[in-house]
Amino acid sequence: MKRLPDHAYAQDLHPGTLFTLLKAELAAGVYGLRLFVAAVAVAAGMLGTVWLLADGLTGALAENGKRMLGGDLAVEVINAPLGGETLNEMRQLGRVSQVVELRTSARAEALRAAVELKAVDARYPLYGAVELDGAADLQDAFAMRDGRPGAVVEPALLQRLGIQVGDAIRLGRQTFTVRAALTLEPDRLASGGFMVGPRVMIARDQLESAGLTGRGTLVEYVTRLRLPEGAEVETAADRLNAIAPARGWDLERPRDVGERVRRVAERTTTFLGVAGLVALAIGLSGAWTAATVWVQRRGRTIALYRLSGATAGLVTALHAAIIAVAGVLSLALGIAIAFGVVWFLMDLIAGRLHLSWGLSDLAIPAAQVVATLTLGLAGASAAALSAAARTPPGTAMRSGEAAVSPHARHVALGALGVLAALALAVVSLPQPYLAATAATGLAIAALALGVAGWLLALLATRRTPRSFLGLVARQGLAVPGSAATKALALGIGIAGITAVIAAQNSLEGSLRADLPSRAPDLVLIDVQPDQVEHIRERVQSDDGLGRLEATPFMRARILQVNGKPAEEVIVDESERWVIEGDRSFSWSPGPTCEAIMQGKWWPKDYNGPPLISAQEDVAEAFGLSPGATITYSVLGRTFTSEVANIRQESYRSYRPDYLLVASPQPFREAPHSWIVTLKGVGPNADAAVDAVMRDLGQAAPNVTSIDVRRIVGQITAVIDGAILGSLAVAATLLLAGALTLAAAVTADVDARRREALAFTLIGASRREIALARLIEAAVIGVLAAILGGAAGLQGGRWLADQALRIDWEPGLLAFLLPAVLGVVAAVAAGLAGGIGAVPRGRGQLVRQLSS
Repeated sequence: MKRLPDHAYAQDLHPGTLFTLLKAELAAGVYGLRLFVAAVAVAAGMLGTVWLLADGLTGALAENGKRMLGGDLAVEVINAPLGGETLNEMRQLGRVSQVVELRTSARAEALRAAVELKAVDARYPLYGAVELDGAADLQDAFAMRDGRPGAVVEPALLQRLGIQVGDAIRLGRQTFTVRAALTLEPDRLASGGFMVGPRVMIARDQLESAGLTGRGTLVEYVTRLRLPEGAEVETAADRLNAIAPARGWDLERPRDVGERVRRVAERTTTFLGVAGLVALAIGLSGAWTAATVWVQRRGRTIALYRLSGATAGLVTALHAAIIAVAGVLSLALGIAIAFGVVWFLMDLIAGRLHLSWGLSDLAIPAAQVVATLTLGLAGASAAALSAAARTPPGTAMRSGEAAVSPHARHVALGALGVLAALALAVVSLPQPYLAATAATGLAIAALALGVAGWLLALLATRRTPRSFLGLVARQGLAVPGSAATKALALGIGIAGITAVIAAQNSLEGSLRADLPSRAPDLVLIDVQPDQVEHIRERVQSDDGLGRLEATPFMRARILQVNGKPAEEVIVDESERWVIEGDRSFSWSPGPTCEAIMQGKWWPKDYNGPPLISAQEDVAEAFGLSPGATITYSVLGRTFTSEVANIRQESYRSYRPDYLLVASPQPFREAPHSWIVTLKGVGPNADAAVDAVMRDLGQAAPNVTSIDVRRIVGQITAVIDGAILGSLAVAATLLLAGALTLAAAVTADVDARRREALAFTLIGASRREIALARLIEAAVIGVLAAILGGAAGLQGGRWLADQALRIDWEPGLLAFLLPAVLGVVAAVAAGLAGGIGAVPRGRGQLVRQLSS
């Protein structure tokens, strides 16, 4: 009988036909694409969390700039307020509000706590609003009642002092009534990142009566300016610079506030983004493999569609629609997980930083995640859809799965789609250069793993084992595509996990190393010169108190280096902060540092022109060496000194760290305060430290005690949280790698079943076949462990050096983990794909022979 032409019975690509077939397929479920859904959901969740968190935080910082600064412009001076003439000039530009900030102690009966005091005027805040629990507004809270002024405090202070709203606290010489709890301070970030205690806010006119601005106390006077609507910020800034006092001031714009937080957020999210890139690469690899396996296993179904008259276009469209539905499901699941995680984190971070944020901040990054993954999924599905279109009708008459043979052009297009998605992910991160470097390293590692798998297969084909076990193992290893896919899937996961673990261990070691042994237990600030000896005697009289160090504290501003303006001779832009405002300054007859890097210290009896010891950050900022000159301002006077030495300081010792240290004269006689640190010793150390804090609260109410033990505890909690987060990232990468490996193993199960059947027919036992499969899996696992582990260790070193700028201390676990993961994961995959494919008894053997 003459065969009818294809067009006589072929079903055209009609929307109604496609929809009918799609409903039937979906009614049966998408269970066959479960690995596809899981792999994409993990990638979407990881990438979504990173992007949503990064954009949410940076967006909140950008939108809240004026609120965080407290005005359109702000100027800060130390220890002396602006003069009336300067204030009048500022008032001609707009509304002016004055704020005073300092550190002191709050007392309630026998208890005492370090606090950050802010004294504000009636116009505060110029932007945003203060939120209180217990009072209508600040002026209501500050009003005099029963002869006492009011104060508002953060809830943490109520807990530390064991008091409630309505109770009294003492600040300096003045007693205040706590009128409300401070729940939101709009300009919190303008005060800087490090706060010694909870915030206390009082009226500015009560500051003098409390006696808190005496000689030697470090006081910051901040004047904020709100410009009229439409006024140019830069024009106003230029006018302010023209009237700046001779001693200088810090002029800040909204973009300057929270810059440190912004930099930390960008760096953190970039390196979390590196983990997101790894998860995306692994997830798309798993999606590619899972989609290919799914189409391969549907070979007979596709052939029956073709025999029923469906065109290749209809088959392709149907399977594309099914994959699209699975993709939407996986994206929705991943984005939902990301939203949940980010909602919790943003709520926590915004609460700590006193920021406002909303879901609208997350809309754009969510759309970016969807667009990136949609592009990646289109690429990952291309090979599978090409194979579906090329499946011939005759496949329905064959036993086993259909051979998947996508067109090379479609495979190339799919690979380009995946690469484009990865590139889009790279450029969307806050620091694309660092992300691109990480992506390049990932690509090199992936290429090395793929080539190694291919070479392993090539080597296996050229060897002829004499034993049966070797023959069976060689049979499994000799397939280049399969060996390369498994080595890649397993090795990339190992590399990502190892890098995270190595970096996390380095960070933990770096942060924990010095805290217990070197950090003092107590830091005393605002100590007057005549109080130092009394404190020393008190410490020496208590066996529970040990090391005491006392150093003078002043502030200085670097003006010139070698006779040229400091801002013009910066050679390291990352150290520009050393000229941004007043910095810590001290004097000392002897060395105060960890080590002298260059030069030598002046003699203890030196009495000549002032010499300077520059901290290493200053040297790096200007490329200094001993013999250079620095011009600086101290208490309104200008000095030019020769650099005698460059010194190194320990940032994690919690001892005072001074940017510049001068020889004693003439600063010894200048007004200044002292900083005293002490550490408890022996079994009664904590009790002794608590006792000296109580005694100083009575004998020296002007001295502010900072309990470093509490701060160390908080930092330890942060470290533990960072470790937990790192482990969560590592676990996510492990899950993504496991899903990809599972997809790769699933692709081989049917072929392995037929191989096992053939080996059984020639007399091989189930144990022999299983052992051969385990040998094969172990070889791939060892290969992936060696290459993936090496790549991960190198990646961890790069993270430590470039991201965290800490010493690389990967720890023993980072070296052992690749071997354990490689062998265990590969053997587990071998058990799933090998033993499960071996016939169990004669009944199963007969069923497989008849299938």
